[in-house]
Amino acid sequence: MEKLPELEPEAFVSFLTDLWDERGWDTSVKQRPDETYFIVGQRGDGKRGVLYVFPTTESHVTTQHLKRFVGFCRKKGIDVAVVATQGAYAGEAREIAESKGIHLLDRETLAGTVEEGGFEHVLRTYTGGGGGGPLDRLLAVLRSHGVPVPEALPFDFEALLARLPTGGDGDGGDAEGGREESKPDSNAPDGAGAAEPDGSGADADGGGDRRDLAGALPGPLTALPRPNVVLPAALLVLVVFLLGSAVGPALGLPAIGGAGGEGDLAVSALSTAGANATAEVRWNARTAESLTVNGTAYDAPPNETFVLVRMNVSNAGSSPLSMDESSLALEVAGQRYGHQPLDGVAGFDQGGLFAPDDPREVWVVFSVPDDAESATLVLRGDESVRFVRDGAVEAEATVTSA
Repeated sequence: MEKLPELEPEAFVSFLTDLWDERGWDTSVKQRPDETYFIVGQRGDGKRGVLYVFPTTESHVTTQHLKRFVGFCRKKGIDVAVVATQGAYAGEAREIAESKGIHLLDRETLAGTVEEGGFEHVLRTYTGGGGGGPLDRLLAVLRSHGVPVPEALPFDFEALLARLPTGGDGDGGDAEGGREESKPDSNAPDGAGAAEPDGSGADADGGGDRRDLAGALPGPLTALPRPNVVLPAALLVLVVFLLGSAVGPALGLPAIGGAGGEGDLAVSALSTAGANATAEVRWNARTAESLTVNGTAYDAPPNETFVLVRMNVSNAGSSPLSMDESSLALEVAGQRYGHQPLDGVAGFDQGGLFAPDDPREVWVVFSVPDDAESATLVLRGDESVRFVRDGAVEAEATVTSA
């Protein structure tokens, strides 16, 4: 698995803070005398957490670090204890963490967390991967409202953006009405693309569609007023058109370019183990106002919606994995919701035990408030499991006939 890009120490701390904020924690940061940090968090359900951060790539987390942190968490009554570093862990430190229920994060584990949780937009803020352009800012706003926006768009947005009016005043060109050629400026703010010396923003060949329009209008084209609102409005229309029903309903706009349907909650999953986990759960989820299982319809309670999660569980360990419906929960806005029983059917069999080398598909249903914007699937208990979202897993509830 790829590692998280190396970050400056302060940026690494800020990134982790934002990551916890995305998961519903109310955080504060405290720098310690040894240049490590505590990110202290509290959730709406009263749970308290501490993330002990060693921010440099030269950091080496030892057994003494872990022992002192375990004592601190026990004394303060910490519910969730995590250690993160850009450096390395001593082998004995990992053993202590595993025995004491301390979660360890390194750059490889964090890269998996970003990918599986859909937190690429958080990482881009610190890696310079296009987070400052107008499109990225707009998509970030949409994501902050729970809109399921994809990380990549299937078209060359910069090429389209270069053809939009930039809102510049312009001076009408040179005295002869001609235009100098210019090439797209890769350093232009917000990725604005090509810019003419006269502020017109015309194509590099000095004409194109604008040249044709200029021949039919009195006076220079650049003298026409072009309000600054044109660009953001055009961006919004463009994104809504291309993303269709995923964006429009969330903004109170009609769906364009796609069929309407039930809105999807942004669901992620929290792994309790890294890339070397012996148990892997490939999963997918969807929301529904009602579910039909073997011909029987089940309706969600008033003001709630179902979240159906289907999982393909693989156990590569040497002993059975114990994971049933009661060990799973869906966390929404700091509140945890247990599974929603459906009368007469169940998505787990064999007592929730998964034998080694015997992959099996199971499913579970949750009922959460219908105005929820995001949710996180969490595993309660001591099992170490890696969750991987997989679009090939069909989020359906089925029961095999006896």
